[in-house]
Amino acid sequence: MKRFLHYILLVLSLVVCFSCGEDRTHELEEKTQHNHWIFAQLQDWYLWNDELEEYEPAWREFFAKPDVFLSSVAGKANKADKWSYLEIDTLRKDLHTRGHYNHIDSYGFDFVLMNDPTGQTTRSYARVITVYPNSPASKAGLARNDFISEFDSFKLSSNNASRLEKGMAKTLTVCRLGVGEESLFWEETKSVDLAESRCVEDVAFPVDTIHMVEGRKVGYVMCNRLLPSSEGDGESRTAVTDYKARLDGLMGKFADAKVDELVVDFRLCNFGTMEMARRFASYIVSPAKLNGVFAKTYWNANCSANNTTLPFDTSVRNLNLRRVYFITSEYTQGAAEWVIHSLQSAMGEENVLVIGKPSAGQNVMTAEVGNKYHISLFPAVAYVADGEGSYEYGSIVPECADDEFLYIDLESYGSRNEALLQDAIFHISNGYFEGQNVEEGDNMSESE
Repeated sequence: MKRFLHYILLVLSLVVCFSCGEDRTHELEEKTQHNHWIFAQLQDWYLWNDELEEYEPAWREFFAKPDVFLSSVAGKANKADKWSYLEIDTLRKDLHTRGHYNHIDSYGFDFVLMNDPTGQTTRSYARVITVYPNSPASKAGLARNDFISEFDSFKLSSNNASRLEKGMAKTLTVCRLGVGEESLFWEETKSVDLAESRCVEDVAFPVDTIHMVEGRKVGYVMCNRLLPSSEGDGESRTAVTDYKARLDGLMGKFADAKVDELVVDFRLCNFGTMEMARRFASYIVSPAKLNGVFAKTYWNANCSANNTTLPFDTSVRNLNLRRVYFITSEYTQGAAEWVIHSLQSAMGEENVLVIGKPSAGQNVMTAEVGNKYHISLFPAVAYVADGEGSYEYGSIVPECADDEFLYIDLESYGSRNEALLQDAIFHISNGYFEGQNVEEGDNMSESE
């Protein structure tokens, strides 16, 4: 019956197309050619292309928007594929956003929506968690742990919070939280004027510090993206930054200081390349394992010639560490996870200690397989395995589970009083993990 109805619909569509003597074949081809091209590329390159051998999309599916079509086909082949994507060069869009932050058109801050932490009202507040350097938000004086209650005289709610992301808010009402003997209260309210939203560079290595802990030097580095350089932006004249050189300089500074321990903050790192992941891990891996394998990649049967074994990079100045500490969150994804998974395999999980919240769980690599019709296609093309060849892993689950948003104060990244770095320092001082739970009455919950 289904086949019969499909046949009837196809006949009717052809009748409509050729009615009045007008041949509209070329017009229909133009409307579907981009999706036919996408499907052909997936048949060749897609990691799970074997699942597409017996699958042919219905004719009406080819009329969908490219991203909808890709999602539909990927879902038919592997419902767990959250990683394949495409870029359309006629649209300016950040495809690697985190929370409420994108860098293409942005005020340059991220936030979480929360219920009134004082418990005095049922209102929602936007708690500022990150302010990016040289952004409109930074220049306006907005800071981590500010609370936004209103914008342009509108009370904040889950329905209008998206206006804080780009171009739709000019004046913010900002509060700071105070702590009394038995309750929380709003101690300060001010008005903050934002400049026009624009491209904001997602700085790869925004913070690095060295702390003395029990006579030991502890290096800390925050990494937001494992890319060799920034993407730049012609419209706002954002300069391209050499992140590879920045990484080499940071690790050289830690080597010169002879740090005894290293804390790597990957909580905002959700994008990167295999080569930068390999370079980063090569600085950190214990010297005894430097001549080993960082990762292996496994492509589909048609592309098995691309399978690769990647050794650690022995040309870098290794830090001579015995163990390493990672801070993760639900945003930690892709290249950052490959670094952690590889080092857990090479150094032993007991020497790679993870703090924070479970990561996203991306065990595959995406790659651009073609560019046509103004579309760049980036499907999942290979599993990323550790040096032993294991790629059957999901989210990296921290041994020391902690949620920074449960704390009343969000100290600056890199400060030894910042909750998750403090967890690492506690472990370094005491030699074992002990979760630092927030005491009853001092926690705050996010609104849905």
